[in-house]
Amino acid sequence: MLDRPADVTENPSITGTPLFGYATAVWAFAFALLHVYWAFGGGFGLPEGFSVPDNTALLIIDIIAVPLCVGGGLLGLALVRPWGLRFPRRLRLVAAWAMCALCLVHSVPTVIQAGIVLARGEQHTLSVPERFSFFGYEPYWFVGGVLVGVAALLHQRATRGRREA
Repeated sequence: MLDRPADVTENPSITGTPLFGYATAVWAFAFALLHVYWAFGGGFGLPEGFSVPDNTALLIIDIIAVPLCVGGGLLGLALVRPWGLRFPRRLRLVAAWAMCALCLVHSVPTVIQAGIVLARGEQHTLSVPERFSFFGYEPYWFVGGVLVGVAALLHQRATRGRREA
């Protein structure tokens, strides 16, 4: 079991601005709930007539995504809550920056492509699944990447040089 760091009780605020850690947690937990909803056949946010349980590959992705999203939410909280200091700083930061990179690498190419499509006025040429990806799913990933990136940066600055164990 990890020991409780001495300075947790002295200074319970890990970062001066915990907003981004909490926003990351809300973003990730909401994504987890959406994946559960889709896995059980919900259709909100999906193209008309689209069903995740009818698509084995997407169902497997949903089943894998739920615990990953919950882990992302817990990571967001670990960056701003005192109990997060129970984990090594390096582990917290590597996990947060990896989550940021994953979200941004996943979304940036499509977000750029969506911007080009909008700038050219060609959004009417997109299929329904492409619209869903371009203007729903991928921007959501992008927002998550930005949120966790800012949370990681604030956490990194706030915990620099701090004795934790």
